[in-house]
Order: sequence, then C-alpha cells, then structure tokens
Amino acid sequence: MAVDEAPEAASAARYRDEIVRIEPKGIEHVTESERHGRPSSVFSLWWGANVELATLSTGVAAVALFGVNFKEAAIGILIGNIIGALILAALSTFGPRLGVPQLVQSRAAFGFFGNFAPGVLNMVAGVMWFGVNTVLGVFALTALTGMNFVIGLILMAGLQVLVAVYGYNLIHAFERVMAIVLTLVFVGVSVFAFSHAHYSLPFDAKAPVAFGGVSGGIIESMALALSYLFGWTAFASDYTRYLPTKTRTASVFGSAGWSSFISCLWLELVGVALATVFPAAAAGTNPVAVLTAIPGHWLVTLALIAVCIGTVTANVLNIYSGSLSALVVNIPLKRWTAAIVVGVVGAVVAYIGHTNYYVEYENFLFLLAYWIAPWAAIVLVDYFLYRKGQFETILFYNARRALRPGLWAWAIGVVVSIPFFNQTLYTGPVAMHAPQIGDISYFVSFIVAGAVYWLWTRGRPVTA
Repeated sequence: MAVDEAPEAASAARYRDEIVRIEPKGIEHVTESERHGRPSSVFSLWWGANVELATLSTGVAAVALFGVNFKEAAIGILIGNIIGALILAALSTFGPRLGVPQLVQSRAAFGFFGNFAPGVLNMVAGVMWFGVNTVLGVFALTALTGMNFVIGLILMAGLQVLVAVYGYNLIHAFERVMAIVLTLVFVGVSVFAFSHAHYSLPFDAKAPVAFGGVSGGIIESMALALSYLFGWTAFASDYTRYLPTKTRTASVFGSAGWSSFISCLWLELVGVALATVFPAAAAGTNPVAVLTAIPGHWLVTLALIAVCIGTVTANVLNIYSGSLSALVVNIPLKRWTAAIVVGVVGAVVAYIGHTNYYVEYENFLFLLAYWIAPWAAIVLVDYFLYRKGQFETILFYNARRALRPGLWAWAIGVVVSIPFFNQTLYTGPVAMHAPQIGDISYFVSFIVAGAVYWLWTRGRPVTA
C-alpha cells in the first residue's frame, strides 16, 4: 500500500526524465508510474562522486598519518574497499524494490522516532562531508585563480547547492557527464603518480599516528578506506529509488559495487603514490599541494580544474541526501529548502575546518564509521534475514511504530565498540594497550549490533 497524495503523485509522474525541473518529491514513496532510469546511471553516479580529491587524499592520509609504504597502504585500502563496496551495493538494491530513501527504509528496524538518531547523524554527516569536500574545491579554485578563500567558498557552495536543489534527475545527468571529464584528467595524474612512486620506502615510525607499527598502519589504512565508503552507504537507495521495480537486482548491485570499488581503489592508490613522491607536500595541511607539486603546468591546471568539478560531483549527493535526512527527522521544510540550509551550514563548516585538513579528515571518517557500521548491520539483517525483502510501504510512514529493536541493538553496538576507538580525538583502553590492532571498532559494532538485532527478532512474526 503506497502513501501518496494525488496532486503530489501527479506532479511526480510528470517529473520522469525531466532534468531542468525541481524534483517534486521529498521522502515520499515512488510509485511505479513515476519510475524511470537504468542501472548504468548508478554506475556513472558513484564513479563521478568518487573520482575526486577527497578520495585521493584518503590514500595520501594513509601514508602521511600512519607511516605505511605503498604496499602496506595498498593492502589495507584494497580490503577496506572490498568490504565497503559490497555493503554499498547491497543497500543500493533496496531502492528499486522499496521506492524510498535509505533513511526512510531504516524506519522498519528502528521505528519512526527511533530512526531520528541515525537520521540526525546522517544529516550532520551530509553537512560535514559538504564542508570537507568544499575545502578541497576552494583550495583548488584559489590555487587556480588566486582569489580570496571566502569568495571562492561562496562561489563553490552556490554552484553545488543549485544542482542539489534541482534534485535526482539533474544529479544523475550531471554525474554522467562529469564522470567522463574527471576520468580523463585523473588518468593523466595516474600516469605521473605510478611512474614516479617510490615503492620500496620503509615504514616511517615518525609519522604522526604510527604508534601501531606496520600492522596498526595497515589496519588504520583499511579503516580509512572503509570509512570513506561507509559515508555513502546511508545514501545508497536515495539514488536508486526511481528505478523501475523490475530492474534486475544483480544489475544494480554490480553497477553500484564495481563503480565504487574501482573508482575508490584507483584514486586512493594514486594518493598513496603521490604521497611517496612528495612527502613534504603530503605532510602539510593543504591536500591540493600534492597536485600542485607535479611538474608540468598544463597537468597541474587540469588537475585543479578536476578538483573543482569533483567537489561538485561529490557534494551534490551530500547536500541532497542531507536534505532528505532533515525530512526524515520531521524538520518542517521542503526538500529544496532543506538542501539550501544544508549547503549554507556546510559552507560555514568548511570555513571553520580548513586549517588542519588531514587530522580532522581522519577523525571525521572514523566518527562516521562508528555510527554507520552498526546501523548498516541492522538494516541488512532486517532486510535479508528478518523480513526477507518483504515490506509494505505503510510500514515506513507509520508514526505509531515509534521505537523498534533496531534502536537498542544499534546503541549496544556503539557502546561495546568504544574501547576499540583509536584516533586522535579519543583512544579506547583496548586500542591503547594494543595499538598494533589499529582501529577495529567498526568491525566490533557491526558484528555486535547485527547479532543482537538478529537474536532479538529471530522467530518473531513479521508485523507492520
């Protein structure tokens, strides 16, 4: 049973493939008459969103912060991306089947009001990601033009908000075109990076967060890569919910999974390579420095232009999904209005946090993983093991289902994982006494939360 008001449903049905028209829907269910698109758009969307400087700087951070060499960083990054891409791909398949945004879908496990906790955190994540990426774009813009940081920030934020305001169709179209442009530029950067990388550098025990040794550095590198993709998982079905119900699940899974895995692994390894070529630039606070250090003015110029474009391709998703999360927690705004608010707040965050990028970026990624990992486990268990993919749409909009077991399982998972936290904001007792294990808190919370929810719901009848 779908919950749609007739005028809104009629407007959404006319939306279809129109690009230059503001999306009429917020977090309402997308009916079959409103469905459109192909799985290939999912591939280009995640490719465009990930072929950008934040992804590359994740690889730089692995070397600059944890002291690992190319091989050690590559091992951690490979494992982190495999796990992250599988989870993002699985959640993306919910969109065609259920026709609702990702944080609306998690109401099934958390309850209408219990879902406010991940909803608020996801809205904050959208704002913070916007700030993180915008800093990179403005750094690149100021390096290209010499303009003042604040002016660059206003221009960059305004463009990103404009695309996000128009919504789903324009975002997919924009990503499809920009993915090609970004790929061409970063292929050039890759040729330089991989041909000049120092593959035999030893482990750097003097790196800022190298106290865990080689094993700790590999695990921390894995955590960075996994946390980066975890940042997208709570957005996953936001960008597949308009696909027709009969869309092949395998096509959606493959498009989202392979796109995110290949693009993230590629750009992060480019970042690792550049960090070995330009260690002084990698150790600085401006991540654009590893690109401006490349010999050849033409390639640097193209790379900086690509950073500006990549900032937009990533951030339109952060603004859009952040605005959907604002609606999930019942903030009384239209989706497009919420997108503007998210963009404005994110611009303020970008201005405040642009002075010490790598350390703050590492902390931000880990904080994301701390809450998203147990949330993802619960949503996956609820979908595949408890409900076995069978949902009624009314389930997502029933406020009488106030609090459900998912909220408590999630809280237990987070609390149990605290002793394993290992980053500069806080180091838990387990991580402090065993730094060689790095930060494995997200694995602990994922397993504990998923197990608690499965035990809680096992054998119980599935009810709306």
